[in-house]
Amino acid sequence: MSKRSAPKEPTEGTRRSSRTSTTSAAPAAPASKKAKVAAAAPSKKAAAAPKKKEKEVAEEEEDELVEEDKKDKKKGGGVTPVGEVVHDVKLHNEDGEEVSFASLYEKSGSVPPVTPTPLSILQQQLTQGNHSVVLFSYPKASTPGCTTQACGFRDLYDDIAATGYAVFGISADKPAAQLNFKTKQKMQYSLLSDPKKDLLKQLGATEATKRCHWIVEKGGKLLEAKIGVKPADDPKNALAFIKAL
Repeated sequence: MSKRSAPKEPTEGTRRSSRTSTTSAAPAAPASKKAKVAAAAPSKKAAAAPKKKEKEVAEEEEDELVEEDKKDKKKGGGVTPVGEVVHDVKLHNEDGEEVSFASLYEKSGSVPPVTPTPLSILQQQLTQGNHSVVLFSYPKASTPGCTTQACGFRDLYDDIAATGYAVFGISADKPAAQLNFKTKQKMQYSLLSDPKKDLLKQLGATEATKRCHWIVEKGGKLLEAKIGVKPADDPKNALAFIKAL
């Protein structure tokens, strides 16, 4: 009868291999809740860094805007406040002729006569200039509200001229539209065309639908700026302000 062979003892290498495979097969322990939160949430320093950078960028942009505003004021840009001189702007009248706004308010000269003919008013207001100015703006020539406002200044023209002020209307309309408006409503004063709104923006008329008026004395000092007015009341209010000076 043959002898059954005794089982072999596992070698050290076999035991180590078994332990290794057992260890690698074991599932990883789940991460704790605190560990998950810590991994997901950035550190306070990391979160604060972008905010600090955004704040610095905003401050730099604000500083740049302030500097640009200063440059604009030196150039004559920006909104002219009451009490300051209105900077010169090149415009066109209803006949398409270039008009320097400054030429209308120079310190010397005389006021146009009361109830002048259209020719004489053009010659004196647009060539000689040199007087205090009532300037009113309207959104669009020949529309109902604008007609009411413009005709109000037409009807009070003599009273305004008697105080030493000349009247001008202004809008972004082209000269041809201004001429048609003036001729149809028999206006004694000139209508100025400012299609790029260079003067209108300088005077604070940044909203296209708002009617306004400004009182400018000889030398160009802005005495009053009314932004957003009622068309029927505007001429009377402008005259009342002038008479109270």
